[in-house]
Amino acid sequence: MSNRGAIGFGGFLLGLGAGYLILRELSLAIDSVAWVLIIIGGALVASALIRWARPGLEIHRIVGGIAGGLVFALILTQGLNFFTGIDSSNLPYSTTEHKTYTGASPQDSIYLRLGSMNGQITLTTWNREEYSIEATITARGTSQKEADDNLVKLGKELVKEETTSLQKLTLVYTSPIILNNPYQISLEIKMPVNAKLDLDLTTSNGVVTISNVDGGNVVIHTSNGALRLTNIKADTLRGSTSNGPVTGNVDAITCTLSTSNGPMTLQIPSKRSGTYTLSTSNGNVDVTMGATGEYRLDGATSNAEVTFNILNLTYSRNTKTSKAAQTTGYDSAQIQISVNIQTSNGPITVRRNISGF
Repeated sequence: MSNRGAIGFGGFLLGLGAGYLILRELSLAIDSVAWVLIIIGGALVASALIRWARPGLEIHRIVGGIAGGLVFALILTQGLNFFTGIDSSNLPYSTTEHKTYTGASPQDSIYLRLGSMNGQITLTTWNREEYSIEATITARGTSQKEADDNLVKLGKELVKEETTSLQKLTLVYTSPIILNNPYQISLEIKMPVNAKLDLDLTTSNGVVTISNVDGGNVVIHTSNGALRLTNIKADTLRGSTSNGPVTGNVDAITCTLSTSNGPMTLQIPSKRSGTYTLSTSNGNVDVTMGATGEYRLDGATSNAEVTFNILNLTYSRNTKTSKAAQTTGYDSAQIQISVNIQTSNGPITVRRNISGF
């Protein structure tokens, strides 16, 4: 590598390393990202002017490398989620529609797919053989006519397919507008408590709250919002968010939950065997296990401590920031709970509630 190339690459690594250490501690909104880009752009312009005034200096290579590293670190730590901040807040006119979808649900199994945007989803069950979806839809525009027109353009029809044993409900809101999205949609859903539920729920910039669900496959995705899971039982549970906490109590055969820039606080009743994979960044993870079953635990963090407050553990790895252990009798236990936890900049604590939940 030439000296000039080494200077530029060294600047890139310097910007990447420093940017990662700083930006991973932050959750940036679009305005903050804009200021970061302005600073980087200003530095590039300044280095170009210095090069023009003093052609012999190689400062522009250093600055260019650092700027490139900072941009890469920005994407690495914040992802592309900050683009969801490009929303309708600068559109002064609005119109709102309250839309209700209802129908009978006598089937034993229900598959519900929801695709929403810029709003919360709340789902629970009730003692009725019917479903209810209440939507509050707000469309914005630069004028009242544009707001009204935008509401008309939004695709918002429920598709229903049925057999004798399965009801399939699909409600995916489709927007013809990508940037400066003018829609905000909040959903309140009630499903039959006695039905086996398969759920596929997606939104952005909103909290997802699910309670009292007995499910098969449950998939939940949001961004810039919390996941709140109460009394969730599922064969498979997958949930992800960014810039929000994950909380609740879950019982699943296979469970994968992830977030960034948020803590995780979970209770696992341990009433049946299951594998739980939990990951976050810039947040602590606190897990309370049930009174029954045996456990295999694996936890790793950085800049914090891993603590397993469970008796009769045999450790295969035991350092301050990384531990792996299992309880005596795990291999022959009828109920085996495996928990794998990854985080950074936050402690991991796993404990056992001997009185049960």
